[in-house]
Amino acid sequence: MINTRFLAPKLFYFFWFAAFGALAPFVSLYYREIGLDLAQIGWLAALSGLTQLVFAPVWGVLADTLSLRRLLLPLAVAGTILPALLISQTESFSLLLVLVVLQAIFTAPIGALADSATITLLGAAREQYGVQRVWGTVGWGASTIVTGWLIAQVGLRGIFGLYAGLGLLAALAALALPRSELTQTDLRGAAQTLLRDRRWFVFFGCVLLIGCNSAIISSFLSLYLQDLGASSEQIGLGYTIATISELPVMVLSPWLIRRWSARGLMIAGGLLYAIRTAIYLVAPSVNWALAAQILQGPCYAALWTGGVVEAQRLAPRGLESTAQSLFSLAVFGIASALANLVGGQIYRDLGALALFGTVTVIALLGALALLPGLVKHQPQSIEQTLEQS
Repeated sequence: MINTRFLAPKLFYFFWFAAFGALAPFVSLYYREIGLDLAQIGWLAALSGLTQLVFAPVWGVLADTLSLRRLLLPLAVAGTILPALLISQTESFSLLLVLVVLQAIFTAPIGALADSATITLLGAAREQYGVQRVWGTVGWGASTIVTGWLIAQVGLRGIFGLYAGLGLLAALAALALPRSELTQTDLRGAAQTLLRDRRWFVFFGCVLLIGCNSAIISSFLSLYLQDLGASSEQIGLGYTIATISELPVMVLSPWLIRRWSARGLMIAGGLLYAIRTAIYLVAPSVNWALAAQILQGPCYAALWTGGVVEAQRLAPRGLESTAQSLFSLAVFGIASALANLVGGQIYRDLGALALFGTVTVIALLGALALLPGLVKHQPQSIEQTLEQS
């Protein structure tokens, strides 16, 4: 039975990631349909990542200045809806650039605010965070397969209406969450402190390399599947397979970290990312490419859970939160911006094989560069990490 006290975060994660799952995997297909080339699609994806990178700390300042902390999360979620709807009504690349930036500005604080509110609600039971967050994975998986069916019925413009409806439900669920906190961080100063440590520099660089592989999959896999002849239902099914594959890895991650260490889990994730994109290189059919989606769980969940613990271990005392912020920025901000900016042009000029071949090598380099530090420390438990954070 679900504890009604914790119903709000479950509902929020479900509806927000369902909304995101209706849009993120399919929006590149919409861009192609309205006539954008692959380089332009890459620019839109890169600009979204860069905008969130810049505006995440800006939101903290605005929250303090305008005393909006209690309403900031529902306002941010609601603020993403109008730009999404307007994107569906334009085919102008210049106007799309403006709308994508506007949507990204509102998207920037959502993850941090939701996680902070959930941790606040859990109190001493912070280890139960994953039980709340997993509903986001469920929402994403359900949404992608429903969206694939919807596209077949009404076309790609339908994804924006579905996103708006689910986003509105997420905003309503956010109203029931407790007050959330945004920690203001001097990211530049903190980064300088951390990057003086050679171990952190290696860690950050490796995460950045592996993150580039992940970003390319996120932005260009739907286009690649379409080029192979996949239907919208098959593309949705592929993302559902990927989502389901994350669940066992997340559940088993505490045992895996104790068994292999956090760094070992990250290395496994990086190697599997390389194997996954290598499969895309040789896939003779859509079914092969869809089968490779089962590696999403071992790839992403291993990289993320291992990276969180490793970042905590490497962080100087008092800078643990900053280390986590920089880890997240490396994976979802910097890597996304760089990979998408260059990846779209590679896909357009040299083709999918060149794109996936490049990121296969990049992920392999990132994973192998982590090996020297693998046996130099004993892994700490998830419980120890939570107590320090």
